[in-house]
Amino acid sequence: MKNLIRGIFIVIFALSVYYITYIESERYESSSIILLKDLSKKQSVKLGDILSGGGSEVAQDSKLLELYMRSPEMYDYLNQNFNLDRYYTSDKLDIFQRLYPSSIFPYYRSNKKNLLIKYNKDLKVVYDDASGTMELSFAHTDPKIAQSVMKKIIQHSEKVINLFSKENSEIALKFIKKQREEKRNEFIQSIKKLIVYQNTHHTIDPTLDVKRKIEILSDLELELVKSEVEYATKLKTWNPNGREMLMLKENIKNLKKSIQRVKEELAGQNKGGELNTNVFDFELLKSDMEFSKEVYRQTLINQEEVQIEVAQQSKHLVIVQNPTLADDYTYPNKLWDIFTVLVVLSFIYFIINTIITIIKNHVD
Repeated sequence: MKNLIRGIFIVIFALSVYYITYIESERYESSSIILLKDLSKKQSVKLGDILSGGGSEVAQDSKLLELYMRSPEMYDYLNQNFNLDRYYTSDKLDIFQRLYPSSIFPYYRSNKKNLLIKYNKDLKVVYDDASGTMELSFAHTDPKIAQSVMKKIIQHSEKVINLFSKENSEIALKFIKKQREEKRNEFIQSIKKLIVYQNTHHTIDPTLDVKRKIEILSDLELELVKSEVEYATKLKTWNPNGREMLMLKENIKNLKKSIQRVKEELAGQNKGGELNTNVFDFELLKSDMEFSKEVYRQTLINQEEVQIEVAQQSKHLVIVQNPTLADDYTYPNKLWDIFTVLVVLSFIYFIINTIITIIKNHVD
């Protein structure tokens, strides 16, 4: 029994070595290194991104780009240029790597799912966080086609990432335009409220009216002091019942009434004279208008920035290393694969041999 099992494993190993050495399709890999640059803004890693486990905006765009490179849409685009459907079902691939239209095994059927799986196995995308670069590679039985596929992936990816950016900017622009109209209407309404207030209270600016009243009050008080001094001086030598003294006394009385009236107007004690009281309301309306004006101005600035983003091609794929043309096959790694098969078969053989020995000892 042991000799039979040993013989079976030797045959399996020999067939595996023969398949790896002479039958398995040799595929050539073309590789490239690219760097995604966003020219529309500064690229920086925010503290919030670090704490949340995320990266910079460029890192997110790179991950998004990788997802698109592996998507059915990218496969369809490459299929139109290189007929990958035919390639994955052709005899360019060996019988174990090839797909078949009517295979009894689901894994080997040439449906869209399996074709995409085959494509993604040939495509490798590795993102390096430290440098922000993406290392791409694609394997094909023809080295020139592998290189051409690599070039197409890079060209189309740059076009698509800018399309994504443009679509996002257009959505943002549509929203900002709506906001602009709303903020413009709010600004106009704040101006109208201010004008209504001015018309209702017959004033341009209550603050100016208060200032003017204070100046008048100061002049009246100065005039009152002068008149009282003059009256007190003349009272020593003049007849207090004389015509001029009576007129001077009446003038002092009128000055005091005028001063009292101005003070009452400033304090808001007279109807229609709420200058001091209305300053707060006016300043509040004025500040609302200034705030609405500033918000509207900022909205216009944001709109202009987004319009520039929509118009320009802000994202570029900088090619650090051009797609290579392989001069020797990359897959399979025949020596490593043979060694792996040997290790696996030896491990399985050891397990089976151990089980047989245990069963035999148990029977004895």
